[in-house]
Amino acid sequence: MKVAVSQLKDPDMQKVPQALMRASEKARQLAEQTGTPFVVRKSTVVEKRK
Repeated sequence: MKVAVSQLKDPDMQKVPQALMRASEKARQLAEQTGTPFVVRKSTVVEKRK
């Protein structure tokens, strides 16, 4: 997945997009392992995955 590049000057805030992508991937994996539905929002489209 492509990660957005932050234009913020604070070095900690520059790492936020990457951290959100890692958290999303871990949540997706956990949902898959436990059989929990995982909802993905892409722009204006909401997609529910099983």
